[in-house]
Amino acid sequence: MNVSRQFILRPVATGLFMLAIVLVVLILVSAFFSSSETAMMTLNRYRLKHLAERGHRAAQSAQKLLERPDRLISLLLFGNNFINILIAQIATVVTLELWGEHALIASSAVLTAVVLVFAEVVPKTLAAIHPERIAFPAAFVLRPLQFVLWPFVWTLNWISNEIGRASCRE
Repeated sequence: MNVSRQFILRPVATGLFMLAIVLVVLILVSAFFSSSETAMMTLNRYRLKHLAERGHRAAQSAQKLLERPDRLISLLLFGNNFINILIAQIATVVTLELWGEHALIASSAVLTAVVLVFAEVVPKTLAAIHPERIAFPAAFVLRPLQFVLWPFVWTLNWISNEIGRASCRE
């Protein structure tokens, strides 16, 4: 391989490697949102109230989030969908660079399996089995995230509530 071609390929390979790392990180973030959703919704409310009254900070934070489950669900679904769409976009770029257009269907099938297993089924199963171990640390991330993403969460809630009201009138 001549020197000029080697310098052209190295940045492409480095860029693809970085995108692969980003994909792994994004799958972990998606797993966070998925597990948080299940964990928060399966927390024992009586135990949560008891722990919060005794000063357990994580329980207090989780309890605060659960005061408005519609906002919490909107936050979690917004975050997870945003991340999953970003994963699909990056995987498309990587697929096109490595294998071209003809590999997009296969890439989509593989990505679907990877996301379902590692960002949905496994995290949700673990969260259902150990809700406090997932929900309590997650609450410390979700509360500030809810504040930062408030305009999106509010808009999503407003649209959902309006659709719900309109469908109830009919």
